[in-house]
Amino acid sequence: MTAAPDIKAVFFDIDGTLVSFKTHKVTQSNIEVLDALRRKGVKVFISTGRMLKMTSVLNGIEFDGYIANNGATCYDSAKKMLFGRTLPKKELYAIRERLLRPDLPPFAVSFMASDDYYINCPSDVAEEIARVVGVAPPTLCSIDEIAEMDIYQMCIYLKGKPLDDLMKDWLTGCCAAVWNPLFADVNEKGITKAYGIDKLLEVFGLDLSQTLSFGDGGNDIPMLEHTAISVCMGNADEEVRAASNYVTETVDEDGVAKALVRLGIL
Repeated sequence: MTAAPDIKAVFFDIDGTLVSFKTHKVTQSNIEVLDALRRKGVKVFISTGRMLKMTSVLNGIEFDGYIANNGATCYDSAKKMLFGRTLPKKELYAIRERLLRPDLPPFAVSFMASDDYYINCPSDVAEEIARVVGVAPPTLCSIDEIAEMDIYQMCIYLKGKPLDDLMKDWLTGCCAAVWNPLFADVNEKGITKAYGIDKLLEVFGLDLSQTLSFGDGGNDIPMLEHTAISVCMGNADEEVRAASNYVTETVDEDGVAKALVRLGIL
């Protein structure tokens, strides 16, 4: 790695970047890194596909702001919402129509509101993912009720061609990002972690040229392609690596700390 420019803001994914998939906790190395960056005057931000309620794994660690729902919501250090963009009702009504079609196979979808998340039908996969990331499972709710809520993001428990067909035929105003093979995060087209970064940079009066990001999954690609410098973790697949300037070790091998040292930031 070559020396980085004058970095003033670092954006971190959570799962597989700050939090170990083995322990489901922020590693001690990353706790020390975050403290060291803030003591140097560098702003540290979370940039995650999780909704804010699901970031309790970070409790006790200070951040300057949060991007949640893959850029659909942004919060300050006190977790006060600075920005929120809900899914258009057209898209919610479209997914409702699809889920209510008796001639087509059913599937589960979870819907992220501002303070809680809901699911249209029981799902073993959704419950397992909730256990893995250490959050409560979604609340069961009728799709008719959900469609009238303010929803920021959907998680659709499909993969491969069924997911592709759903996006092409029903959710034409949305985009899908996969960071776990069991489901896809679905947001309005144009809403990505890069979009959230621009919103926070505007609030803090920072320039994109002063930014660095760390990530490891498919939903991190827009962020990794957007910031001035980007680093992907050692577990990232080829598409994520191609979107990044550098590849570091995995979270369990202290990849973030090692990259910051190599870049001359710490």
